[in-house]
Amino acid sequence: MCSLSLYSSIRFLSILFYLCLTVIGSTTYAQDEWENLEPAWLEEVMPLADSFSSKQGNPPVYHAYQSSTAGGEPELIGYVFASPDLPPEEVGFSGPIDLLIGLNLSGAITGVKVLHYLESYLNIRGDFIGDANFAAQFLNKPIGDEFRVGRDIDGMTRATITSWAVARSVRNSTRRVAEAYMPGHSYSVAANFENQALETLRNQNWDDYLASGFVKEFLAPIVGETDLRFSVAYMGHYRLGELLVGASDYSNSDRTASEMIEDGHMLLLGLNGNTPRLQQLRLGAIQNGQIYPNRGDRVVFAGSADEGKIAGRARFAIAMFMHPDIDITQPFTVIYDISETRGQFNDYVGVDYQLTEDVLTLTMGNSINTENPVIQNALTVVILILALVLFVLNLPRIRASISKSGD
Repeated sequence: MCSLSLYSSIRFLSILFYLCLTVIGSTTYAQDEWENLEPAWLEEVMPLADSFSSKQGNPPVYHAYQSSTAGGEPELIGYVFASPDLPPEEVGFSGPIDLLIGLNLSGAITGVKVLHYLESYLNIRGDFIGDANFAAQFLNKPIGDEFRVGRDIDGMTRATITSWAVARSVRNSTRRVAEAYMPGHSYSVAANFENQALETLRNQNWDDYLASGFVKEFLAPIVGETDLRFSVAYMGHYRLGELLVGASDYSNSDRTASEMIEDGHMLLLGLNGNTPRLQQLRLGAIQNGQIYPNRGDRVVFAGSADEGKIAGRARFAIAMFMHPDIDITQPFTVIYDISETRGQFNDYVGVDYQLTEDVLTLTMGNSINTENPVIQNALTVVILILALVLFVLNLPRIRASISKSGD
């Protein structure tokens, strides 16, 4: 009896071990699909291409070519790439979603194919991304669009996080490829301008931010307890958000906010001290003597301050969306209500804040700034050339006029 029981146990463990190997093997193979692409998949996301190069470059892409009608060299028409080759990947509900994407030279998406995902909904709904035909809506979409679920992207029912992850993955990876391989495209030109505007902030640390006023601090006293301490910074642009709190935490906070908030500029609030006593409805802002109390649904969690420039400088971070009537080009004051009754704002503390010129330029989208010395010099040269051309064209008339005056 004992040997039979032992035999049964060994047989059961063997079967279990085999099943584990099978599952692990199939999962590993599935996760490696993006490294072992089939030619038909490349054609699926770039239908007009006749041939493709091997994967090359930084970031890695497949060059897509179309045969010349004149019989010459094939013409480059775009790029195909896999999202895992362009980290960091956006994470869905249960993990990354591997995508294969085609991008033409006009900056429009030619196709999106889902290679692999392990969302928990798979067990219940099957291939719900494929069944919903979700990826089809990206066809011909320009990379300069918002890619926001609920605005210019239709989400999948009961799969908001998955929808967001796919949309952001497509947006981020196509834009990175455009910046690397299509420098003359309008998006790349604008991105280069944005990067220049952020160059100073990228090279500075949190203490530099405090010294320059990009980050401001204030204390909220809690009677009989430790103070609640705030660090305030503007992050109403995704490049600022990723710089300050890291790409992952910013994406999560932006995703959460997109489900609740349609307007208003985003402020980063780093929290220290007596953080359990934070009450969101005590937050607010003042501009031109007008108090704008915060509403509870306009504050979202922005991470544990583990990434980005805020790392190590706060216990955690929140994002507060200011009232849409606040003009960010003008100074405003971030406040915390310390009145006995919450929300009265009879007594409050706070700090004055004003966006720096670089941040304003980035946020307002002034891609052509006539105060830029480089652009000023270029305009000066153009004006001088035009003046010289006009002078040369009118030189005979000037000589004739001088000659007539001499007579």
